[in-house]
Amino acid sequence: MTMLKYTAAALAMLPFTAFAQTAEDEIVVTASGFAQPRSETGQAIDIVDRDRLEQLQSATINEALQTVPGVSIATRGGLGGQSSAFLRGGSSAQTLVLIDGVRINDLTSPNGAFDFGALMTGNIGRVEILRGPNAVIWGSQAIGGVVNVQSIAPVDGFEGRFGAEYGAYDTKRVNANLAGSSGRLEGSVGGSFVSSGGISALAGGTERDGYDNLTGNARLKVHVADNLDLDFRSYYNRATVEYDSAFGVGANALPVSRNRQFVGYVGANFDLLDGRLKNRIAYTRTDIKRVGTDPVVFSFNNFNVRGAIDRAEYHAAFDVNETLTLVAGAEYERSFASTAFEGAAPDIARNHVGSGFGQVILRPVAGLTLTAGVRHDAYDDYGEQTSFGGNVAFTPNEGRTMFRATYGEGFRAPTLTEGQPPYGNPDLKPETARNFDLGVEHQFIEGKAQVFATYFNRRSNDLIAFSSISFQSENIDKVTATGLEAGLSLNPTDHLDIRASYTRVDAINRSAGANFGKRQTLRPQHSMSLTADWQTPFGLSVGSSLLWIGDSFDNAANSLRLNSYALVGLRASMPLTDALEVYSRIDNLLGADYTVVAGYNSFGRNATIGVRAKF
Repeated sequence: MTMLKYTAAALAMLPFTAFAQTAEDEIVVTASGFAQPRSETGQAIDIVDRDRLEQLQSATINEALQTVPGVSIATRGGLGGQSSAFLRGGSSAQTLVLIDGVRINDLTSPNGAFDFGALMTGNIGRVEILRGPNAVIWGSQAIGGVVNVQSIAPVDGFEGRFGAEYGAYDTKRVNANLAGSSGRLEGSVGGSFVSSGGISALAGGTERDGYDNLTGNARLKVHVADNLDLDFRSYYNRATVEYDSAFGVGANALPVSRNRQFVGYVGANFDLLDGRLKNRIAYTRTDIKRVGTDPVVFSFNNFNVRGAIDRAEYHAAFDVNETLTLVAGAEYERSFASTAFEGAAPDIARNHVGSGFGQVILRPVAGLTLTAGVRHDAYDDYGEQTSFGGNVAFTPNEGRTMFRATYGEGFRAPTLTEGQPPYGNPDLKPETARNFDLGVEHQFIEGKAQVFATYFNRRSNDLIAFSSISFQSENIDKVTATGLEAGLSLNPTDHLDIRASYTRVDAINRSAGANFGKRQTLRPQHSMSLTADWQTPFGLSVGSSLLWIGDSFDNAANSLRLNSYALVGLRASMPLTDALEVYSRIDNLLGADYTVVAGYNSFGRNATIGVRAKF
């Protein structure tokens, strides 16, 4: 606690400001669904781009997200193990995940949460993280926040990337991507493969749980006319996960899950009224399939599940004049899920939802942007839901200081498993949340130093939980989540980059009963990240990371405590030519023995060496 007190005190003395990952000229899309300068939104948004991923040598999206304030990750076991992302203390089901703008949350899972375990960084170009609710634009599940993962985008001319590495636990990674443009065409295509011998997922096991992952990505844009583009995107992931399960024979169990994810996007972008009216029309498809096998019969690890989301949408942004922009959209979504366990006949569920939203962006004076919006969703089985939101962004000095304030509402509609027979409760209502946050950002020393702080307060009602009385899901839980996100970045020279962030989250159960006032499971109250990278005069780059995670609990009664831990990493890279670079890293340098989820193993000290090329 002493280190924590001194860290918090040091951050409190800093002028509140902005994070280096999100410079004011960055363009974001998660705030309004259209590209806009980050300086024009009051919402808290961070960006991790390709350069940052390579600087950190992040092999998984999880590793990169751990450096973002307000985000905590819980992974069950080794590489490929089930991974949950908690944004500002929200549940993993309250984090909406997009890949190239398409929803990919797993509607075959009981609560619709996305499993980050399969998301590698091989051909990822950028990750945009919006912290806090934004149901006006994104609808259901955007309560804790939105994570928008984007594959490597097309570039002018031609660009090729290649990478390969080998590391502990017989882990091999290969990735390649080609991107370019010619005439009216621009595109990007790539693939990656990961294979690992793994560790035992459950503690105490001697049998290793391996992992294989094959990913492909493609994007194509056709410039039909000066004001018309056709847009095609696809993402495919196939993974084989060996894991341990309490429903089998424990730490040396042999269940295997073969998972497939597909995302497809077909759209058109067209401008009218001299470019003032931007239109986007699209059809998207998300297809998920998981097949599980286990030598143990009736372990519920033998399963065959499939889910699909078909979605049609129209979005428009109209610049009425320099001070006023109107954003509107209409969406229709059809979802389907089929689940079968232990060879039984599948349970099939379907749902339809129609949605519409509108948003007003007003710039009454220089440096001030006001945004307000409303959304209405109509589900064919759960009823209707209306959500409001608004935010303010103000800079009195051309972006050197930014003041931000946001009020946002979010909701999560019951999943097909939670709300439909034979196991669901058709009387369920959506989970709802109301959030406000206040933030201040500041740049000083001619932009070489930036700091920020954001306070947030979210109240969630009608949370869905299993009732031991009715033996089905009920709207019985309430949670409050309050906290502080703070950080700084320093770039005293072009060759030195230092970034730090601290998060405090108090996610508290406010439901009547024995667990009233208890902390939510797997939500550390305190966390801190520190990275430092230096490029030496002779080209060698060296860097180090410190991730400190405070105590958490792994049960609702808060009787099962998980102790705090610190992970130290060391990395280096050296260019051999202008196009070729070798690199290496050591993770968990000090060999910390730590637990993220009770009963599950975590990686010890491990090293990796690799090569990457860009031409």
